[in-house]
Amino acid sequence: MVRKYVFLPILILFWMHTALAQGAPQSASQSAVAQPLPLDEAVRTALRQHPALREAEAAVAAAEAEVREARSYYFPQLSFSGIGKVGLSGATNALGLPGFPASPFFRNIAYSVNWYQSIFDFGRIKHLVAMDRALYKSAQLKQMSEEQRIVLDVKRAYFSVLEAQRLEQVGEETVRERSLTVEKATAYYHAELGSRLDLSLAEASLAEAQGALIHSQNAVLTSFAALRAAIGVDGSQTYLLQAPPFENISLQPLEDLVQEGMKNRPDEQGLESKITSLRESLGLARSQSLPDITGFGAGGQGRFNGTTVKENQQHGVGALGVIVPIFTGGRLKAVRDEAQAELEGALAATDQLHQQIRLEVTEGYYQLSDLAERIKAADQQQQAAQEALSLAQARYHAELGSFLDVLTAQVAATNAETNYARTQFDYERAKAQLDFATGKAIRP
Repeated sequence: MVRKYVFLPILILFWMHTALAQGAPQSASQSAVAQPLPLDEAVRTALRQHPALREAEAAVAAAEAEVREARSYYFPQLSFSGIGKVGLSGATNALGLPGFPASPFFRNIAYSVNWYQSIFDFGRIKHLVAMDRALYKSAQLKQMSEEQRIVLDVKRAYFSVLEAQRLEQVGEETVRERSLTVEKATAYYHAELGSRLDLSLAEASLAEAQGALIHSQNAVLTSFAALRAAIGVDGSQTYLLQAPPFENISLQPLEDLVQEGMKNRPDEQGLESKITSLRESLGLARSQSLPDITGFGAGGQGRFNGTTVKENQQHGVGALGVIVPIFTGGRLKAVRDEAQAELEGALAATDQLHQQIRLEVTEGYYQLSDLAERIKAADQQQQAAQEALSLAQARYHAELGSFLDVLTAQVAATNAETNYARTQFDYERAKAQLDFATGKAIRP
């Protein structure tokens, strides 16, 4: 009979605590005004404004300009030069003026329009243009690789925020549940139906849950900071994230995924373009040992004093020049050796990258397979822990079990729920990592 009357204040305490919990303020992660941010929108934002991509785009623009610069050597080069001079003819060579102003007479006033044209250079310009085009393509592929890296960072950060928020919710639920347990243990202790040990254990369990909740709340804040950095946003804006539906994907055979990575990874394609550029650089270095034939022409007017040059010969000049390297002190050979060494180094880097791609795909494949099985086990563990908690509480109410059994079951249920949440988001991050390793298209 005494036991029946003791339960009445306990039920009142439960009702009051539930009412207060429902009217409690929102958690720290939800208190600020948050704007909706689906995962696809986060990816689009990062691809639109991330500073690293702006840097990569500038590098692509610079490489494109170098292609135009190299191609310009195919066309005639025109310039204008003029001079008014009194004195020794060789004293003005430092000015580097071509055409009529370079006349060797003591006194002259002259100007001319000058024309240069490469006639035959044994492939120098061709190699230079091809080299810069390959570098331009390499810069584009490097930009694509940077995009994939940024998307991977965004997905990782996005799922980390969702995981932290889920663990915060678990922490809040745990604190509420253990607060009720403390109130119940207190009521039992005052009614002399429970021991001081039970109350101390309940208080210790609540303190542990409160510490874990503080940790999870701070994790939410730091995860948001990482997400903003991944997106390329400055400030302290928080977002209302949308958890994508969980999907357990079926994996292709491992070797197929490896070959897909070898084929689709932009960093691998960029390295191939770099090798093409280095081969052209080697060809350019070899062509520099061969003659260079250049045409020159100038037309203008000059007043040449003290010269026997006829009047009709003072308005134009044309020339064909040949430069043949005879001895350069080993400079040209060193240039060729440098180009050959850089090419061999790039070929070795290709082999190393292939091994790295195989390793990344293999690790992602088995990590995803492992997590798929662990999710099933974590789900079963969560269900079993909840059932064990219900049984422990029922046994305690029927005076067939101890209070310690209830606390142990509560801890097991919290750990199981936490493990299940972490395993799910680990699986999502592993999917993003495998997509990156295989070079999967990333634009939403």
